[in-house]
Amino acid sequence: MTRVRTALAVVAVVVAAGCAEPRHDPESDGTGPITFVDSSDSSAGQRIADLVEQWNARSSSREQVTFVRMPTATDAYRAQLTSRAQDLAAGRGGQYQSQCYDVVTLDVVWTAEFADAGFLEPLDPAEFDAGFDGDRFLPSAVESVRAGGRTWAVPWRADAGLLYYRADVLAREGLEPPRTWEELAAQARAVAPKHGLAGYVGQFQQFEGLVVNALEAVWAHGGDARDLASPQAKAGVRMLAEGVEQGWIPREALDYSEQEGLREFREGRVLFMRNWPYTRQLFAAPDSPVRDGFAVTALPGVDARPGVSALGGWNLAVSRCSTRQATARAFIRFLTSEASQRELAEQAGFPPTLRSLYQEPELNARLPHLGVLRASVENARNRPQSKRYDELTGVMQRALHNALRNPRSVDAELDRLAADVEDVLSER
Repeated sequence: MTRVRTALAVVAVVVAAGCAEPRHDPESDGTGPITFVDSSDSSAGQRIADLVEQWNARSSSREQVTFVRMPTATDAYRAQLTSRAQDLAAGRGGQYQSQCYDVVTLDVVWTAEFADAGFLEPLDPAEFDAGFDGDRFLPSAVESVRAGGRTWAVPWRADAGLLYYRADVLAREGLEPPRTWEELAAQARAVAPKHGLAGYVGQFQQFEGLVVNALEAVWAHGGDARDLASPQAKAGVRMLAEGVEQGWIPREALDYSEQEGLREFREGRVLFMRNWPYTRQLFAAPDSPVRDGFAVTALPGVDARPGVSALGGWNLAVSRCSTRQATARAFIRFLTSEASQRELAEQAGFPPTLRSLYQEPELNARLPHLGVLRASVENARNRPQSKRYDELTGVMQRALHNALRNPRSVDAELDRLAADVEDVLSER
């Protein structure tokens, strides 16, 4: 944990080089070219890059946006941002402003951490015209951009886990898609082998996706992220661990991120897969082997309790180091507009954060899964926010990965993990 605390301290030092106090600097209100950073654009048709091009085509030469693409994996993306901060703090970044990412795309769980480090400019509506009106956005998305009573970002792309399944295979067996984990496990054990398929894959590699998948199992069983030693929490993790042991979750899935599971499902080798909404566009593409044989539904629950997704997604923030914040805020307004979010929903499969788009009849007609998506997003839960989130996810990843590899270790791993989580969340 000491290493992570040092990294966060470095971020704070970097910001101090620009402006340390959490108050607005009027001199940073300028316009001019800005840099926008996001993870690598894996969307169908590179729609995020297309939106940047649209902005540049309609804007003056003085307000062009340079799009910097980082690694797709969440942990790798965050590591790159931290590395940039370390370089600047050590004086290896050259002139400070030339290295500033004016608009930063942040994972929904990073808000408190980055705000506390002093990396972000507050976007409170009372102070700045950031185009942010909380009533326009999904409540869970609004919750993710606030920390310490202030607003630090604008919701952009929502995300919620969905269950993808081979509808053609289930139809041949006369089966409906599973609504509970018990049904899913039974079908994965009995049906998948008959058709030469693996049963179920998720994101079980030791990275942030594992935390998401495990918490969804915990919540489905009635557990809570802040009490991982409870019988309900242990039942959720034990179910996944026993799935690996019994084989309906292939052991190689312990090394899967989003991309590996996506590949296996798209190539027709898996019966069930948990993944994010954007993958639907890739499965529905003309060259997809499963184009006419897949469908999507909500995550399974337990007994009468419905499944629950972890809220994923990305928010847009203005960096404290930016001296062109007027342009940065205008660019955020453009990216979060109805037109931009509609394009991302239709063409890239990214769920909107604007409530109005879920009610558009035309969009629902073009995206028949939008109802399932809306219910999943609205019922999604936020992972715990913490100024020390990197520590929190680190201890969770290690303990959960150990537990999935050995079902008999679940009790001991989660007992230790519960104490570690309490320590981090108490800010001790």
